[in-house]
This record gives sequence, C-alpha cells and structure tokens, in this order.
Amino acid sequence: MNARSTHPDIVDARTPLSERFFRSPLYPLRNAALPTLVALSIAHMLTDLLPGLISFAAGQVVWASIILYAMESLRRTADGYADPPEITMYGDYAPAVAMLVLQKLGYVALYVALMPHPTAWLVLLIFIVLLPVIATALAFEDSLLGALHPARWGRAIYVFGPAYLLPVFVGLLEYLSYIGYLVASGWLGHVLWFTLVIYLCLLQFHLLGVLIHKHHEALGHQPDADALSAASGRNEDDNLLRDVAELIADNERDTAESLLRDRLRERHPTASLFEAHRNLLRQRGDRNALLSYAQSHLALLLSEDQVRPALRLTTECLHLDPNFMPDQPESAARLADAATAQGMTQLALKLARGYPNRWPRDEKAPHYGLLAARLLAERMGQVAEAGVLAHKLLRAFGDRPERAEIEAFLHAHGQLPGRNEAPA
Repeated sequence: MNARSTHPDIVDARTPLSERFFRSPLYPLRNAALPTLVALSIAHMLTDLLPGLISFAAGQVVWASIILYAMESLRRTADGYADPPEITMYGDYAPAVAMLVLQKLGYVALYVALMPHPTAWLVLLIFIVLLPVIATALAFEDSLLGALHPARWGRAIYVFGPAYLLPVFVGLLEYLSYIGYLVASGWLGHVLWFTLVIYLCLLQFHLLGVLIHKHHEALGHQPDADALSAASGRNEDDNLLRDVAELIADNERDTAESLLRDRLRERHPTASLFEAHRNLLRQRGDRNALLSYAQSHLALLLSEDQVRPALRLTTECLHLDPNFMPDQPESAARLADAATAQGMTQLALKLARGYPNRWPRDEKAPHYGLLAARLLAERMGQVAEAGVLAHKLLRAFGDRPERAEIEAFLHAHGQLPGRNEAPA
C-alpha cells in the first residue's frame, strides 16, 4: 500500500522517512520558499550598505525574519503540509529572537574555535547537536522557559532516533557555509554563500518538521492537516479522484464530470476536486462554466489561505473574461492586496480598479480606487491616466473620509483638484 496521500498538498505520516528525506532538498526551492529565500538574501546584502549600528540592527532583523519563516516552515511540515508557507513578515517573533540569540552564541563559539581553542570546539559541537531540537521546542512551546527545558530536548532526540543526525548534519553544513560567507571575497561571493546559509537553514527546519510529523503520536502533536483531512472527507475525495481518473482513461468524460459536479454541490469540496473539474471544463471549452465554478474555487482557496493559487486562478479567469471580478468584496480586496505585495501589478490594477465599479457603496471602494490610481502612477508611469481616475474618485466619493487622501495624491502628482470639485 502506498502511504502517501493522493492529495498534492498533504503528506501521510506513514510515508517512509527515506522517501521524504529524498525529496527534502527541493523544499526551500518550491513555491513561496524560493522568493522568500531570494528576498531575504537581497535584504541582508542591502544591510551591508548601511552605516555602523544601523547596519547591525537591520542585519539582526533580517536574521530574525529568516528564522521566523524557517519556524513557520517547520510548523507547517509538522502539521502534514507538503508545500512551504506563504511569505509573511508578521508573526510571533519571540521564539525567533530566542533562537537567534542561541544561534549567535553558536557563532561566537565558532569564532573562538577558529583561533583555535579546544573548549570552544566542544561548545560549538554541543550547539550544533542541540540547536535543532531546541528549535522544535521553541516552534511549538508557548512558554520560552518550557521550550528551554533539557528534559524536553532529550525526549525528542530519543523519539527521533538516528534520523535526528540528518538535521544535525545540515546544521553543521550551515555553520561551514557561514565560514565561507565570512572568508568570501567580493560582493558576489558574499551573496552566494549567504544564500546557501539561508537555504540550509530552511532545509534543516523542514527536516525537523518531517521528524515531528512522522513521530507526532509519540510527541503528543496533532497534525493540523490530519484534522482538516478528516473534517473535509479527504479520503473520500481521494477515492473519487481515482475513480475520475479511471473514467477519463476509459474516455467516459461525461460520467467523470457528473461525479465531480455532484460532489462539488456538497458542503466541503476540496481544492483538488475543483481543479479536476476545471481541467474537464477546459478540455470541453466551456467558458461560462469555468467562470462560474471559479468563484467557488476562489472562495475555497482563500479560506484555506492558498493565496498564490488563488492569484493564478484569478489571472486565468481574467484571460477568459477581462471584466471578471470575485463575487465577494472581501475576496477581491484580499487578492488585490496580495497581488500588489507580490509585484503582480496588472492583476492588482484590474482588481483595484474594478472594486469601486462593482461595489461603489462599499466602505473600502475609495481605498481600492485610490490604490489603482497609485499603481498607475507609481508602478506604470501613467500619471495622466492616474489623475483622471483620481478626479473620478473625488467626484464619486467626495463625501467620504478618503477625500483628503485623494486630494493629497493629486497634489503629489501635480494634478490639483479644481475648486468646483464636489461630491457626486
């Protein structure tokens, strides 16, 4: 029996460690992990351009952000999810800062050991062995004091067994890479070595998450993905997807589509079912059905915090219908903000510009209309068109609190509102 879940973003805890370890090196290069790795590497490079203490402080913020994302990756892997978490700059920094302090102590031991000094080498070895298990405690323990209890570390190492040596080895490689970063000459060398340090950090935390997920029963951890799978009837969905695949192979597409359509009418369809149904609709070329089911699919993706797939689906829908908008203002707002943050300017502009047209009485309509104007002016260089849009917003929403922001935008871009400009 194959222990791996047929659902692409959830991993069965029964999957052999050898199989999961074999796939692990690609984890920091997948989905949101890769742009996060690149962004943090560039951010650290930019801190070197800052003067003195400012450079040091900014560097520590970048380090804390690296560990914060690595810890979120650890938690997500331990909860049974195959994909890395989305990029985030928000979260509980306390465990990340505690881990950063311990890691810096390890680097201090590394500096001393390079002199060399036998005692420092012993201290460094202890840090390399214990830091991974301390990271697992900090990621899940509400109390910092509880996370730093040696008995907790010993029990976790005992449960992990010899497999614990793999994340320890990756941690050793991380320290060696940091040495490479210290001795590297030239700008490019520093960037490449530090990128490798971040990659190894993400890989190590992912491996720790794999171990926790594998031994979750012994550690008393309930994977979130298991609970979601049980609540959503995931096993039934897996069986249905297998049946659909067999029907398609037998050229019985109508029957396969009927099965999927019936399941989608139920209360908790999964994203994989929507995707399978959309593939059939694409093959049939049913544009209207694709757009109709996309609305439900979008709502599901956003409810599961799968923002990037939701953005891809929205882009696909806009190719089918340039006037497409999510059917809920909350969905449109979230997608517009995400597209703006991720540099997807055209998509962000379509969503932001369409918001006040679709929901003119919504309290956020002026905000997203102004966002569209800013995107036009500041990212696309279309200042004149941005001014026209801002004047329309001023006429439509001149009685709203955002009037001052709209006027400030017009002033900033040299397009002063006329004296006779009044609310519509």
